[in-house]
Amino acid sequence: MKKITASDVASHLGLSRSSVSRAFTEGASIAPKQKARILDAAKELGYQPNLFARTLSTPSQKAKSHLVAILVSDFSNPYQSYLFEVLSAALQNNGKMPMLVNINRDTDLDTAILRLSGYQVDGVIAVAGSLPVQSFEQCLKLKLPLVTLGRSDPNHMIPSIQTDNHLAGKLAARHLLSKGLTQLGYIMGREDGEASIARHAGFRSELNATGINIHTTFFAGRYGYSAGFEVGVRHSEDIRRLQGIFCASDTLAFGLIDSCNQVNGISIPGQLHIIGCDDVPMASWQGYQLTTIAQPVHAIAEMALHYLETLWADKTLAPSAPIRLPPELMVRRT
Repeated sequence: MKKITASDVASHLGLSRSSVSRAFTEGASIAPKQKARILDAAKELGYQPNLFARTLSTPSQKAKSHLVAILVSDFSNPYQSYLFEVLSAALQNNGKMPMLVNINRDTDLDTAILRLSGYQVDGVIAVAGSLPVQSFEQCLKLKLPLVTLGRSDPNHMIPSIQTDNHLAGKLAARHLLSKGLTQLGYIMGREDGEASIARHAGFRSELNATGINIHTTFFAGRYGYSAGFEVGVRHSEDIRRLQGIFCASDTLAFGLIDSCNQVNGISIPGQLHIIGCDDVPMASWQGYQLTTIAQPVHAIAEMALHYLETLWADKTLAPSAPIRLPPELMVRRT
């Protein structure tokens, strides 16, 4: 099947090829009615310009690929998939095309960023919860507009957007305390995870404020389902002595719930109350109905786009502390 070209659209309408090109060029001079007529014909004939080729042929200082790279480091955590879905939808709704880059190891990061510059991406959103923020200095050297999610830059040179994870921990503690529970525990994800550490600190501070100075901390080492299940099995006797547990992620909570139901014979919530953190779509599934602290993913995506648009407008962002958006308690069955 022959691929439809701009010349085919021009011939179909009896116009010049340059007229068709102007209809697809941002900011080009063309009458609105003619542009609409050309776009309608292009849709009817099945024509779409090669935006990547056009970018390569445009002087670099004016080039706009409309590609935005989203770097993700851990797809074993469903929150990453959920956040990517929301980010990509926000970008597409604003005329941008998301480009997924899956980073498996810290050593992949520099290579991936160098390759992104070859694709002439307009910007980078790094879901960086488990990656060292210092690695993103390569973006600054390459003049790539960059926003990080989940980990802050201690030098405040890179815009960072996060959930207020300290508040997330406080909300979880308040909910458990409101039920009259005092024998409480926390399951930590990565020990170097900024979010997990902040959630633990918030949880602990709220308990201390009410006179509860002792709680049990379990170190899962990861945020995934199997880590939560393993904690439930390995520490079953300690867990039996508790009334409530706050998990650093929903996925840890799912694993813990299944270990309680399938191995330990612990009734949820009859004998043990469990709270997760993230509010991934699975949390509302009938099999779990997980009470959780919801991250404001849509607000995070909107703020990330706002920051990128500011950088695209050639405005200098003054160094500032990370933006921390408030989470929300979602009460369900557990």
